[in-house]
Amino acid sequence: MFFVTPNYFDFSQIYRVPYMPITTVLVALAAVASDRSLRQSLTALFTAIAFPVLITSRGRPVEEDLWFIGTGAVWLGGAWAFGRFVARNRQRISALQEEQRKAELAVAQERAHIAAELHDIVSHAVTVMMLHAAGGRRVIDSDPQRAAQALEVIESVGTEATQELGRLLRLLKPPGKNSDEEQQTPLPTLGDIHSLIEPVRSGGVQVDVRASGEAGRLDPSVGHAAYRVVQESLTNISKHAGSGTTALIDVRWEPRTLTLNISDDGGGTPGGHPEGASGYGLLGLKERVEVAGGSIEWGPRDRGFFLSAHLPSSP
Repeated sequence: MFFVTPNYFDFSQIYRVPYMPITTVLVALAAVASDRSLRQSLTALFTAIAFPVLITSRGRPVEEDLWFIGTGAVWLGGAWAFGRFVARNRQRISALQEEQRKAELAVAQERAHIAAELHDIVSHAVTVMMLHAAGGRRVIDSDPQRAAQALEVIESVGTEATQELGRLLRLLKPPGKNSDEEQQTPLPTLGDIHSLIEPVRSGGVQVDVRASGEAGRLDPSVGHAAYRVVQESLTNISKHAGSGTTALIDVRWEPRTLTLNISDDGGGTPGGHPEGASGYGLLGLKERVEVAGGSIEWGPRDRGFFLSAHLPSSP
């Protein structure tokens, strides 16, 4: 028998019973400490310590079993501390995983931004150069002067595209590698669209610009988005409608909104560009406009095509 007298329970004999499930209690306490809040785990710890104390207090003074109570408290406290250590490490791992997820998302967004920039720069430049190369080839014998002008436009557009690509590539350099002059290179905005219009006009596309309302102020990102809207629209008109098309760029300034309506009559001759375009340009443009706080829609209209973008502006 493990009981000294039938009048009270000897707490010390807990540790002498071979099959006493003390390990189960320790594991359970550690699990509560790791999975529950600090308040709940402390409640479980104090309960686990107080329960045997209350048992041993029946029939004799607690002082006789202080050593065993202290030993039990140490074991229980150790299990609780281990559980809290596991919980803390779990929270730390979760925080690191969340930071990694945010970093990967930021990298993906930056890659998408760079891909959109590359598409806008390369697609527009290549389309205009192909348009002028085809026109120059047709008139090189009959009108050498016009052929020379086409070559000048090709050179100008190629130089501009190279400069924009250089600016974009500088953004890919590690921090601290860019000079102050490079970092201060401004992004093209709505006021720079004349550099997009003239090469397209010289390629045989009649581009008219109409503005109404009092011009407001655009944030740099919004102004750049407006520039890309015009660029992508003119690229698609040159590519799919071709020489002989009449295009209209309608710029409407409202108190807090800039509306760009760009359309063509579809009356030109396509330059023989390959079919099956990916559509990435318009999809990337939609994302760019939405990031700037605006909206965009497009679709066929009569024989031509239209695009309408709404961007926020300040008075």
